[in-house]
Amino acid sequence: MFHNNLKTIMLLIVFCSIQNIVFSQTIINPKGSCYFGIEIGRNKVSSFMDSNSKSYFPLQAGIGAEYYFSRHWSLSSRIKYYETGVSFYKPGHSSSGGFLNLDSDPYYGTFNGAVVSIPIDIKWEFRIYKNLGGSIKIGPTYNFETKSKYYNYSPNLTTDYPKQYAGINSGYGLNYFLNKKLALYLDFEYFNGASKGYSDAFFGKNEYLTQNNLMNFGVKYNFKN
Repeated sequence: MFHNNLKTIMLLIVFCSIQNIVFSQTIINPKGSCYFGIEIGRNKVSSFMDSNSKSYFPLQAGIGAEYYFSRHWSLSSRIKYYETGVSFYKPGHSSSGGFLNLDSDPYYGTFNGAVVSIPIDIKWEFRIYKNLGGSIKIGPTYNFETKSKYYNYSPNLTTDYPKQYAGINSGYGLNYFLNKKLALYLDFEYFNGASKGYSDAFFGKNEYLTQNNLMNFGVKYNFKN
């Protein structure tokens, strides 16, 4: 996955370098500007075990706003939709946790769901070349489940989990200002959500959380400047 991400980033850098000939030659300072954007991309559910990893394209999308309170720092809020899930140990299969992980076979289940997520991120953006910048972001999320399906859960596990819950979002990416009003971006982000099951381990319990890897292609526009 890292290799594919790196190749995508390199292609975008080449594209932006070519576009720099056509678009603004002035270094854009977005401080004090608010951008409204839309994004769409790939969604990979990384919390499926037993080779049940799933990818969705383009079953994730979002809209949001980003305010630059300094040249290199911004605060953003978005509304995202994506599918998620968890699967863990099937009956009759031994756990593969290692020396200190004594997971019990009786704990198993599969959850398939979808959420509307509201991440709020603080982002640091650093210049790579002229109006092309890299970025790192992190922040909390609040999630509302719109689909909740539980399959083959062991009798000793509940399926009465909350449909609203908090989580953590982090990511990195690239941002390119075509001019003062318009920018394109590509980023990769990671969502950790709610626990949908557990198993006994040597030191207490192992919780199984929803986890998603998202790749976003987006455009954002400043209506005021």
